[in-house]
Amino acid sequence: MANYSYIKPEYLEAKQSWDLVKDCVTGSRAVKARETVYLPIPDPTNSSEENKARYRALLNRAMFLNVTGRTRQGLIGAVFRKSAEIDLPTDIEYVQTNASGDGVSLEQLSKSAIGECLDTGRGGFFVDYPNTDTESGVRPTKAQSAGNNAHIHHYASEQIINWREDVINGVKRLTMVVFAELYHVADSDEFTFETKMQYRALTLENGVYRHRVWRESEDSPILDTKPTDYNGKTFDHIPFYFYGSENNDACIDKSPLEDLAEVNILHYGNSATVEESGFISSQPTLFFTTDISQEEFVKWNPNGVQIGATSGYSLGKTGTVTMVQASEGNLSRTLMQDKENQMLMIGARIVQQSGQNETAEAARIRYSSDNSVLGTIAGNVSEAIKSALFDVQLYMSGTPTPDVIVFWLNQEFFDEAMDAQMILAQVQLWQQGIIAKSDIRTNLRQAAIIDADRTDDDIDEEREAEPPVSGVTTGTTEEDE
Repeated sequence: MANYSYIKPEYLEAKQSWDLVKDCVTGSRAVKARETVYLPIPDPTNSSEENKARYRALLNRAMFLNVTGRTRQGLIGAVFRKSAEIDLPTDIEYVQTNASGDGVSLEQLSKSAIGECLDTGRGGFFVDYPNTDTESGVRPTKAQSAGNNAHIHHYASEQIINWREDVINGVKRLTMVVFAELYHVADSDEFTFETKMQYRALTLENGVYRHRVWRESEDSPILDTKPTDYNGKTFDHIPFYFYGSENNDACIDKSPLEDLAEVNILHYGNSATVEESGFISSQPTLFFTTDISQEEFVKWNPNGVQIGATSGYSLGKTGTVTMVQASEGNLSRTLMQDKENQMLMIGARIVQQSGQNETAEAARIRYSSDNSVLGTIAGNVSEAIKSALFDVQLYMSGTPTPDVIVFWLNQEFFDEAMDAQMILAQVQLWQQGIIAKSDIRTNLRQAAIIDADRTDDDIDEEREAEPPVSGVTTGTTEEDE
């Protein structure tokens, strides 16, 4: 029996870090649900109900400041502050609005990938064509595949449980990758269903791509095929492409948000201490002395002594009353402030509002490290999607056109200010033959003067449809003579 559910050791080592980041990104609900994983019991040796109740109160009062999640949102927003540059040939234009087959656009698919790469440092895109009832390894005819399109499926790091790369003819190539997926089994009630696991294995055997799917605890695959492209040729590679925070190989890269999440959890622990201390010290305790007997005290004060009561009390001739309230300790609060500063240093400053007098260049320098990491991620995801688009074209037309396909995510995270003088200088460089017209338009897109989704062809077509620009005649006429 094939061990299709085997999990690679590197996956297990990285899983704890992925869970940490994803819990922090999800927020307080996910962090508190982990209980002692992130907030230890103050006295773990005490198993009494009283100690358990105290821990539950500690957990409820603790505040999780979701800096990790807010930073993630800010980083994604920086990439998608401008639309991705997309230009696709006619045969795969549909991918731009329906990339994964469920109505998710190509840009939305890339947004999910950017978020996943920030969380875990990796992920991937799998290109597939709908299964048909034709013979395995034979592409369906046009009539059989009417209405079917190849699509790009995004797989998160937790779903990619096993993989292997081998050197073939001096080149390292992906020869095996396995995904763990969920599928639904309908119940007798139309509104309920059971969720089960299945495993999708993509392998390269003797230079030929093979695609199999096993359902959990079953010996035989429910799908076993060797897909072919539009021309009926088998694939000589696996149509799956990793992306990472450092590079696009199969190795697991470090999560860009991991360091921030670790400090965020420590800040959460300090918060629990501060809140508990504040809760205890904010409750005043009453101390009093009296020279009367217990019986007389009960006689004069039948309801005891209550704090905040409007009535008076008798404590005898020499009785005194003192209200004691403990002052809050500053150590835990200082530790929290230190963690907040550390989180800003690590990367949360991208969502911090700067001072009003800060120049754009000062902000650019202040955010340089974040932009370097974020720019690498945006570039890696762009390259992975572009590679996937080549395989989509293999399915749909059989002939990839690398020079025609354009997909590139924004890497200009700040407005490039261009005044009239700078624009005029670039026009002069174009007139002198130093740069091309497309270079000027690219710079204008980066400066948000031209919309990012307007291609050169769109601009040229619009210009051709416009009437000629009429100028003012400066020459003399016959009447003037």
